[in-house]
Amino acid sequence: MAKGNIVRLSFSSFIDEDSKNEIIRLTPENVLCHRNYFYQKCFTKDGKILFAGEFDVNRNYYLLDIATQTAMQLTEDSGDNTFGGFLSPDDKFLYYVKNERNLQQVNLATLEEKNIYTVPDAWVGYGTWVANSDCTQIVGIEIDKKDWTPLTDWTIFKAFYDKNPHCRLINIDIQTGIAKTVIDQNVWLGHPIFRPFDDNTIAFCHEGPHDLVDARIWLVDSNGDNERKAHDNLPGESCTHEFWVPNGSGLAYVSYMKGQQERYIRLYNPVTNEDKEIMEMPACSHLMSNFDGSLYIGDGTGSPVDVIDTSGYKIENDPWLYILAPKTKTAHKLVKHNSSWKVLAGDRQVTHPHPSFSPDNQYVLYSCDAQDVPALYLTKVPVNILKEM
Repeated sequence: MAKGNIVRLSFSSFIDEDSKNEIIRLTPENVLCHRNYFYQKCFTKDGKILFAGEFDVNRNYYLLDIATQTAMQLTEDSGDNTFGGFLSPDDKFLYYVKNERNLQQVNLATLEEKNIYTVPDAWVGYGTWVANSDCTQIVGIEIDKKDWTPLTDWTIFKAFYDKNPHCRLINIDIQTGIAKTVIDQNVWLGHPIFRPFDDNTIAFCHEGPHDLVDARIWLVDSNGDNERKAHDNLPGESCTHEFWVPNGSGLAYVSYMKGQQERYIRLYNPVTNEDKEIMEMPACSHLMSNFDGSLYIGDGTGSPVDVIDTSGYKIENDPWLYILAPKTKTAHKLVKHNSSWKVLAGDRQVTHPHPSFSPDNQYVLYSCDAQDVPALYLTKVPVNILKEM
């Protein structure tokens, strides 16, 4: 199948037995589909949705038109990083990394594709690459090819951490394709994210098993100066899945403690350096907020696999999506995602729900494998919850 191909879909819906809320399945049975990473832009202003699908032997990007129940193929051939791709703020372009090497730009009107940047031969492009608010720069992580191992399961995840791989955080100018190194260290670096509306502040993480990384969340100025921690872990504490509230007001993340079922939303203010607990919540793995952080959406999970002390962090599985309202400190059950969280054919992420809000707060988008292979779902946010913003 080639770029421009139109796939005709047939949405279906069902009622969640426990919450009585409707769930809309957007993608077909037995066709593996998933959404991009939860903080990457996937909704256009007119309601179309970026997603990834295996409608042939390759997993490529598609743009779903809800009104016509069709999806247009945007990329082709193998090698797409189908979690890290994102739409530009003006909805004109898709950006994604191909073959862990090439940063690509796709014109959504013409489907013309051009290479923005190529990772040097001695390096491998790793993880999720993120643009600034104006989409003029992109930060990413490169790992020394001598240290690189494909991360196909959680055992390799631990072994890779033990290597202290040679990594560098780079900043790419989209117009010129020129990359500058921000930091270069023998530490496993991941998840670089520009602070919204502040090109001088970049967050990133020290990656690895959560109970071995004593300070996961870091910030650095764009010139490489002023590297600093956002949070020092308490004994038995682990932190994960940090993201910027989209208005730039704070860096939110998940905190959880050894031996405890519940977790916590925490928020770091990059201006005042205040790091505070926002609210207690059920055992959610990923979090994303709406634009101003007045609501969060989280995906309930089971015992973490990305820790070493699996018995110490063992918890009961939680199959729910939760809307979390900081103003009232309330966790609302939305629908059950019932994801297996399994590694599928060497992919550690594809069964993860990764939920986020639509730009108007009316819907939550997520993916899961509850019915068959991973698929894309929408569910409406009840009106009474929106009143708690």
